[in-house]
Amino acid sequence: TLSIHSFPTRRSSDLDIGWFTLALIRGYQMTGNQNFLEQAKYGFDYAFGRGWDTQYNGGGIWEENPEYAAQENPPREPTKEALSNDSLGKVACMIYQSTHDGSYLTKCRQIYDWVWNHLYNSNTGQINSGIDKSGKVDTSAAAYNQGTFIDFANLVYEITGDADVYNDAKRALDYGRNSLTVNGVFSNNAGYLNTWADEMARGAGHFVRDNRLWGTYYSWMVKNADSILANRRTDLGITWNAWDKPTSTDNTLTTNKFVSAMAWLQFTPATQPGEIGGIHVITNQKTGLAIDSGGAFGNGKSIVQWGVGGSQNQRWQLTQNSDTSWNIINLSTWQALDCPNGSKTENLAMIQWQSTRDSNQRWWIDQQTDGTYKIWSQASGLALDGASSTNDGSPLIQGGWNGGSQQRWILH
Repeated sequence: TLSIHSFPTRRSSDLDIGWFTLALIRGYQMTGNQNFLEQAKYGFDYAFGRGWDTQYNGGGIWEENPEYAAQENPPREPTKEALSNDSLGKVACMIYQSTHDGSYLTKCRQIYDWVWNHLYNSNTGQINSGIDKSGKVDTSAAAYNQGTFIDFANLVYEITGDADVYNDAKRALDYGRNSLTVNGVFSNNAGYLNTWADEMARGAGHFVRDNRLWGTYYSWMVKNADSILANRRTDLGITWNAWDKPTSTDNTLTTNKFVSAMAWLQFTPATQPGEIGGIHVITNQKTGLAIDSGGAFGNGKSIVQWGVGGSQNQRWQLTQNSDTSWNIINLSTWQALDCPNGSKTENLAMIQWQSTRDSNQRWWIDQQTDGTYKIWSQASGLALDGASSTNDGSPLIQGGWNGGSQQRWILH
């Protein structure tokens, strides 16, 4: 059984706890393993409880608590780092997504607002490295700081719909692209660096994918991917952190120095994605009503249709599986559009359920000649149907495809 309860007896930094609890909460979201969730909550609560400090700087989480930093040889000045705050902020966001426990959303936003006020340059988009007890800011910039903040901001935006946070993320991404690259390519062969740009790959990848910004960033992402491949070691197929220079062949580099290139390739599709992926409001061609979660969190809760109102209840994140089917996740409840038990019953009402990516949560989305979409269940083979109802609160049902306007959907 995976456990992190040994942390209180060790001099672990809150930054390290942040990365480990991120792995745990991601593991829970992918597998539904309850132990992963409980351990992620324990790790976050422990790190936030001991690390969030209002005596200095009005808040913020220490990278290493002052009592531990003082015991280093030589003693080290404690700082509140971008990475310790942004990584744990992401954990808080994802625990909220998974549980709807509002206390984690409060802490998520509390951490974000502190970072914005103390480490984020809202004029340039640069993320400063950290701040010490005296209030002195380390203004150095790094690709991993930029990327972690972008990913954090993207999560906050998706949960809250706060357009200012979206702009923060985009400004940080543009700063990384324009100021931390060589001719647009991330490249740094400093020997002390390990995962130099993997967080930038993750932050940029999620932000561009979710917000359908491929037209703005795809060619730049490909330029980096092409440079990675052009400069790889052909004997091992790996590329170091200096993506615009041939990878060293002296075999002294550690494994972590190749992670960033791998991550960038993971988040750069082979071809520019179309318009299906990302966040959409989905409306019925016949009635104009939007698919709506009702904001009701919990397995088995109904999915309804409602007049378009711009709430998170009506925003759905579409991500593609390896078999080209799609998962459809609501941004209010963070639960999936689900065909109950994969039933083939006509006129059956659809529900929402914790994401499992099972076949009853996989949907084929086929564009029709008029630009609308047929959305049909992998499990049942039946199509989503608005039932021709114009009443708010009407159920979303499934039926055999007949091509009628009540079965045609518009992605906004």
